[in-house]
Amino acid sequence: MSSDPNIQQAREHHRRAAEALALAERHRQQRDALIRRAREDNPDRWSYSALAAAIGCSKELIAAVIKHRT
Repeated sequence: MSSDPNIQQAREHHRRAAEALALAERHRQQRDALIRRAREDNPDRWSYSALAAAIGCSKELIAAVIKHRT
């Protein structure tokens, strides 16, 4: 391990960035599952447009989430 303070800071920021990416992925997975559940439970109420407006995202994102199950 380097004793250079700049390298230590860079390593810490690298670690935190990796943690943030992992956390973001977990949030996306939960969001996607909730979108799919809402659509499956009540497709008449939760059209792509209605979901997008309620969530604050694009209809294209909703379509991608619904069409691409993981």
